[in-house]
Amino acid sequence: MQLTWKESRNSACGHTAPSEALSCLYDEYGTDVLRLCFMYMKNRPDAEDAAQETFLKVWLRLDSFEGRNHSSVKTWIMRVARNTCLDLLRKRKRERAAAAEDAAWPGCASREDRELMMDVLDLPEKYRSAVLMVYWQRMTLREAAKTLGISRSAACRRLNKALSMLEG
Repeated sequence: MQLTWKESRNSACGHTAPSEALSCLYDEYGTDVLRLCFMYMKNRPDAEDAAQETFLKVWLRLDSFEGRNHSSVKTWIMRVARNTCLDLLRKRKRERAAAAEDAAWPGCASREDRELMMDVLDLPEKYRSAVLMVYWQRMTLREAAKTLGISRSAACRRLNKALSMLEG
């Protein structure tokens, strides 16, 4: 005999209240959800926000889940997590596009310049610094290296890596 979602939730967790069931689901799947969110969001704070939003959505829809399409609770929660991450990434992209449209960027005359600057700002710190010093501040490679406290060859490697990241 196949148990319904509510029966399995109650027997697996021993709770009937949605908040208690959610706590049980979080204990069971929280790490998996956080791991999945991290893969999409690429940093821990955003992944934690996405995981929290995922469990909020799960809690709000807990009673409506009845093993849709014969899926398990885990697959349902992971699908909610994936969709939450994709929604957050789309929102971030829209916000980024709006920021790129902002004409107040100093030194960025065209839309393409603003978009490039947004891409540069998304680089990891050590690569972003090399690009900003050499191309934005118009420092020589030697000056940028000295400012960053690294060798000239290290600054050159960082700059080349940053440029390849921007191209790809």
